[in-house]
Amino acid sequence: MDNTKLLNVYRASVLARRFEARVIQMAMAGEMPPSLHAGAGQEVCQTAAIAALNPDDYILYGHRGVAYMIARGTSLSAILADMAGKVGGTNNGKGGVMHVVDVPHGILGESGTLGGGFVMSVGVGMALKRKMPGRVVVYFFGDGTSNRGTFHESLNWATVQQLPCIYFCENNGFAVSVRTSASTSVQNIADRAAGYGIPGVVVDGTDPVAVYEVMEKAVERARAGHGPTLIEAKVTRLLGHYLADQQTYRPDAATVLTSKDPLPKFQESLLRVGILTDALVKQIEDDAQRQIDEAVATVTAAPLLAPEAALQDLYA
Repeated sequence: MDNTKLLNVYRASVLARRFEARVIQMAMAGEMPPSLHAGAGQEVCQTAAIAALNPDDYILYGHRGVAYMIARGTSLSAILADMAGKVGGTNNGKGGVMHVVDVPHGILGESGTLGGGFVMSVGVGMALKRKMPGRVVVYFFGDGTSNRGTFHESLNWATVQQLPCIYFCENNGFAVSVRTSASTSVQNIADRAAGYGIPGVVVDGTDPVAVYEVMEKAVERARAGHGPTLIEAKVTRLLGHYLADQQTYRPDAATVLTSKDPLPKFQESLLRVGILTDALVKQIEDDAQRQIDEAVATVTAAPLLAPEAALQDLYA
């Protein structure tokens, strides 16, 4: 990954982390619904993977965090309006943060059911193969989602059809509160790729360069018409599954926050090689704060949806 992309991944990761912290603060103050599943600890992985895509590629994202949308260029005010049920969101405030759909930026949203994105990815892949050759679609999902039947059906058909689909598992070790080892039959979810005759790759999700390189190879394979790749990134979920989750099932939660956070490690590595400076770190932090403040002001002033809006946009 070149220096420009590294810096862009860092900027997007910082912005996602700070934005989510503000959303959590607002939710706890009763200023918006507490619907966010925080992505803290996974945003570096998400943004690094997306950096390997072209602007006209597509993504279907998992439910953890907003870094996907930020990395693709969706405005903070639109994301926040969707969360708050206000005018100005990508889904007009109806679908919440887990249903942000921003087609101009290649964001096709998330299914209403866990694992439904697998099936959607196959449909998108079939359309791309026939009508937009050279483009790819990536579906980001969690370790728990890999145990749904849609995973197996979709990977099988995507391979049979040699579709330009990439399956990116963010394995944070927990499906809500259940450890992956207690719910999953294999040590590595990527091992399941062998059953479909496709590459399965495990990567350190806290290392953005490693994530980018693995993703780049998968993208090249998909663009060339050789079919899917299953990538498993080992990541750390720093916060609870949802905002009120105190993680009582996780005795290491307190130490994880300081010892396994990939963002300080990423920042330190960029400072060490001179891509970042202390002055640039402050500039990026200040810029993130400015963008967040502007988005909050915009959405705070925006009206709530009118009740009759619930009956609009139901049918094509």
